[in-house]
Amino acid sequence: MIIGIGTDIISVTRIAEAMKNPSFINRILTDSEQTRILTPEYVAGRWAAKEAIKKCLPFLNKWHQVEIIGTSGTPPQVSIHHPQIDPAHTIIHLSISHESEFSIAFAIVEKIS
Repeated sequence: MIIGIGTDIISVTRIAEAMKNPSFINRILTDSEQTRILTPEYVAGRWAAKEAIKKCLPFLNKWHQVEIIGTSGTPPQVSIHHPQIDPAHTIIHLSISHESEFSIAFAIVEKIS
């Protein structure tokens, strides 16, 4: 059963400006997400993905409760760090796309029995 859908689009330029503040990356990305090369496109994609997921699950209120896992060329996986989510009974479908000026993400959260 689908329990939420969400989408978000973000300007890569806006994220590039925000990245000039050293605390921005630590506030938005988990330690694991920070192990990648932190380009504005990568960070914008993660921002859009987390926003899309938060629209599916409005009880999420901290950036680090959503972790996007994956490497280039593989579909992104999502880990939710919140007691209301049972990973054994929740599937999160996520798509992230980039264009020169924008990053967009689309998420579907599904509860399975």
